Amino acid sequence: MSEAYTELLIKRRPSFGMVLAKSLLIGLTGACLVLTLLGNPFTILGMVVFGAIFFVVRGKTDLEYEYLYVGGELSVDKIIGKQKRKPVINMAMEKIDLVAPTNSEHLNEYKNKSLKKIDLTSNTGKPSYTVIYHGKEIQYRVLMELNQEIVDAMYNIAPRKVFVTVQSKL
Repeated sequence: MSEAYTELLIKRRPSFGMVLAKSLLIGLTGACLVLTLLGNPFTILGMVVFGAIFFVVRGKTDLEYEYLYVGGELSVDKIIGKQKRKPVINMAMEKIDLVAPTNSEHLNEYKNKSLKKIDLTSNTGKPSYTVIYHGKEIQYRVLMELNQEIVDAMYNIAPRKVFVTVQSKL
């Protein structure tokens, strides 16, 4: 078995709703601060509450995904606010059915199947890959932004399961 080691860090772009919520909380905190400075002592409580909510929301919107491929196993961790790390999924090549570009014809047989979808992309519209993975009880459709190095390492382990793009160096 190959002992290939590759890692990739993907920063997820926050949704429009989360950006709007952060902006609204900043505005409310600022308005409470101005009212407090103008002499209304009751708005200091609103300033503290809105500031605390902003602090929590800000940490939740700063998401990164770390893809780690080591010797036939692809694992993904979610990094929240550059402070907390949570494992998302751990996929061994033996349990991966297919790896292909997202709009590939190789995925046609999985279009009408009910698979649990996990989106681990940056939300920027970059080209992505779809990994069909069967876990203990459920089959997953995992959307990922794999770089060519990870795809090539997976192809070297299981060439019949991995369909590469034309840019491959193989």
